[in-house]
Amino acid sequence: MNSNIANTIYFSAALTLSLAGTAWAQSGGMASPKTIAENDKMLVTETYGKPGESTASVNRQGQLYYYVQGGTVELTYSDGIKATLTRKTGEARIVTDKRAYSAKNVGTTTLHVLTVTLK
Repeated sequence: MNSNIANTIYFSAALTLSLAGTAWAQSGGMASPKTIAENDKMLVTETYGKPGESTASVNRQGQLYYYVQGGTVELTYSDGIKATLTRKTGEARIVTDKRAYSAKNVGTTTLHVLTVTLK
């Protein structure tokens, strides 16, 4: 299957499934992804990140992100380099960076992100 078509199908599935998703409790300052769909070809997760919460440092290359609610994030790469980025509501992006990084919500709003990972 053409990779553009496959990505469009996966993204559409993730967006549709997000409408049925609900928030879950956060604890310990870590934003935890919740699996909302999975099969042998992809994993779709949903993450709510409150201001001050972070994600684990992992390699995210090839993942598709859709920002249901945007905000400001600080990325900390495994080599210690930091970058602060603003993600807009409705923005979609595919991660091309090969370095592992953690993401911290340094803004004032709760981020709501859908992630599609091809297996």
